[in-house]
Amino acid sequence: MACNENVIKNMSNEITRNCQSQNVVVDPDFVVYLIELLLLNPKYGGLFSKTISRNNLEYFVNECVTMLTSSETSINTLKMQYIMQTNYDKLQNLIDKHLESINNCLRPLVNEILDEDVDFEDEAAFKKLFRKISIYIILSSGLGNPGSIVTLKEGMASLESVFSLEDLKVFVALPRSEKLIQLNEIMQIASGVRLFNRDCKKGGEGIPDLPFIFVDAGKACLASLSNSLIAVMQRVNSLTTAIADSISIQDETGNVLIDIPSGSELTEDDYKDIFELLAFNRQYELFIRKLLSDVESMVENGDRCVEKVKLVLEELHSAVKYKAAVPVVTVFPLFTKLWEVWRSMQNVMYLMSTVNRLMSVLGNIQDQMKIPYKLLEKMLEGKHVVTDQDRMSSKVSITERLSMGSLKNYVGYNENFSINEKHVQFLGFCALCLSVGALVPSNMRVGLIKNNNTRYGFCSVKMAARFSREPQRYINEVLDFARNNPHVINLLNILPEVSSVRTIDQLVTKVYPKTRISDKDVQTETHPIESYIEKNYSWNLWEWKRRACQWSSIVNCKTHSTQTHYSHLRSEVHCQTFQPRDKNMQTKKDSGVNTDPNKVFLWGLRGQIGYGQHALELNKMADSEKQKARVISVCSWPCVSKETILNDQRSLAE
Repeated sequence: MACNENVIKNMSNEITRNCQSQNVVVDPDFVVYLIELLLLNPKYGGLFSKTISRNNLEYFVNECVTMLTSSETSINTLKMQYIMQTNYDKLQNLIDKHLESINNCLRPLVNEILDEDVDFEDEAAFKKLFRKISIYIILSSGLGNPGSIVTLKEGMASLESVFSLEDLKVFVALPRSEKLIQLNEIMQIASGVRLFNRDCKKGGEGIPDLPFIFVDAGKACLASLSNSLIAVMQRVNSLTTAIADSISIQDETGNVLIDIPSGSELTEDDYKDIFELLAFNRQYELFIRKLLSDVESMVENGDRCVEKVKLVLEELHSAVKYKAAVPVVTVFPLFTKLWEVWRSMQNVMYLMSTVNRLMSVLGNIQDQMKIPYKLLEKMLEGKHVVTDQDRMSSKVSITERLSMGSLKNYVGYNENFSINEKHVQFLGFCALCLSVGALVPSNMRVGLIKNNNTRYGFCSVKMAARFSREPQRYINEVLDFARNNPHVINLLNILPEVSSVRTIDQLVTKVYPKTRISDKDVQTETHPIESYIEKNYSWNLWEWKRRACQWSSIVNCKTHSTQTHYSHLRSEVHCQTFQPRDKNMQTKKDSGVNTDPNKVFLWGLRGQIGYGQHALELNKMADSEKQKARVISVCSWPCVSKETILNDQRSLAE
């Protein structure tokens, strides 16, 4: 990879400057820690795999700045991890670093003492060197401040009692390596003498009462850690209960999803915020438990040191009691032993002060976190808060146990397991829930699934059964989630696993539900509807028109009203009319119209006896010419004989 230490440092400085421009102050060393975790993701690590271009560098810097200025919860989790990683280690390593730092601070003074070439006849130079050795012993032992005259005189007196000026002349003549060994021996013996004098009430100016201070400090530290653990566990139990029931598995694809209740106002982003908040509190809980465990061991070691100090002092008192002179071979080892026990007690007090300092820093970060109580109340509605102990030991039915026995690589949990066998990957959290970021503790009674000599726990039997079918798939999903969310990497202690897949771009293949396709023959029914013959059916259009004419005669029929159940549903219809107005119309001319009378008369319309109907012309007669009625004896047209008329009358009579 093209990113070396210098490149990462330069990126850190640029990110720090960009954050300061947005009024966000970050530690450059913390930015380096964040960059190293982000480069485990091929999304960012691939940008600098071969060469470093300005565009890729600018993109990566902007991503880091956005993360540092926006995502508060995950960044605070990373800050806690960075603080613990840089300021805390195994107890013995902390002690070694502390002693090394003391030696580094005193190295100039030690070099000055070892390189001093004093003339044997110069008594003032010897006294000056003697004074330097006394100052070194006081500073190296931590028994007071040499700036105090009383403390310095007491230190010089104790040194003079075991190391005279004649011995100093021999010391100056020794080689450098032997000088350093003898200087350390003198420091231990002189410090033991000062501690013994303090116990005898003959000195001890500036020496703290460590046995008394240690008891009070141990009790206060344990009480503070216990209270912090109780408070964080209450938050952890509430957050875990809120999300424990929201993780489900699709039966067809095996995808782990966030199951949001139907009709709920909650969104997937709300659950992810709770996931991050739970991860922060889980990390805080782990650190507190670690510190609490270490403080308990410190208190035990401190109690043993206090008892040893008492025993060594009693042995010293019995050795020098009622004696004017005591052999060096007898008393010097006791002074050295007293100093070594006192130094152990000093180391324990240093560790305890380190724990208190870390607790103060972590507490400040914890106070910055804000829990969305309204959102949490919605998620906890209708639920009972369950503790980790209850969740990890909930009962499993016999049927589920029998079904688990048939799973591949199943390991039934047993309380008699050894420590190595009890170790569960991902800190004992459910391996399937972690694929979406939910830290749900696994139920030990469900059992474990073994894969590549590693055990995995689960919160339910369904989760375990699904994991046993495709273990590597779900392990890869957890690793993919971790490298996209760097605050989870050190929380779950999976840094080596994530580093091993840093070059794989696509670690997880998304599984989608299959589209179901089937070939089937479909036979339609011959008569899907029952047969029905309409009696009044007619294909003739004119027949329908004739019937319409008949039905239209109903408008001339008389109807009458009938009261029914739905009569009250009729609404009254109001019709507004306009009253007619009286008006007169006058025309200019009064005239009448006479129609022309018909000039043809149809004879025989009323059934007269005769040949038939025929038309007769009507001649218009003048008013002056009025003819009288006359009898016509002979018909002019058509010509009918008298015999024909008689025959017709006879046939009618018959």
